[in-house]
Amino acid sequence: MDRFLRRLKKRKAAPSRNPTLPDPQPRADTDSGPSENPPTPSFPDGVKALHDCPDAAVDICFVHGLTGDRESTWTAGGQSAPWPKTLLPPKLDKARILTYGYDTYMVRMGVAGGNRLVDHATNLLHDLTTDRDLNKASSRPLIFVAHSLGGLVCKEAILLSRNNPEPHLRGIFDCIRGVIFMGTPHKGSWMADWAQLPASAVGLVKSTNKSLLETLQTSNQLLESIQVRLWPG
Repeated sequence: MDRFLRRLKKRKAAPSRNPTLPDPQPRADTDSGPSENPPTPSFPDGVKALHDCPDAAVDICFVHGLTGDRESTWTAGGQSAPWPKTLLPPKLDKARILTYGYDTYMVRMGVAGGNRLVDHATNLLHDLTTDRDLNKASSRPLIFVAHSLGGLVCKEAILLSRNNPEPHLRGIFDCIRGVIFMGTPHKGSWMADWAQLPASAVGLVKSTNKSLLETLQTSNQLLESIQVRLWPG
């Protein structure tokens, strides 16, 4: 009996938890149930240096295309690193190798996945300008290597830079020495229709970035306008 009374006193003496404060640890029996809106996974966007060179004579920036990303697009099957990182530095020892990422996945629910072509181009212009300023390379010659949709993003970014009222943003156009296009649909692409199939098949049509798909349609007026403004002759 004495032992029982001692236990009872200890229980009464224990301080009660303040109901306004959260539990220090999640309760094991808590079941929040399935999430109706799962969080959108992060996407590797912005400028990344694949090879830095303090005394570089040129910046080479790779821009991926539809549903790609800044590293896997340039990485061959069975390889662990992008080929611009492994193959170019030994041949171009005075080049800084950059890669740019932007979210072009067709079935993502996030805001970035719904960006228009001009939005991606604007981000490219600002991000690349910032990177070059931070690396004291704002006046360094620049070459783009662009794949698929990335070529359209580059062309629009060049146009945004060419007549930009901000001198630091206009500097990108002044420094461009060349653009290498790889499979860029300058006049639209039949792949725009094909690209809609996976979204429809999995029932995610409502989250498809229709703006980008419409831009890739053959004879798209926006693509024609970009082409004429960039090369008026």
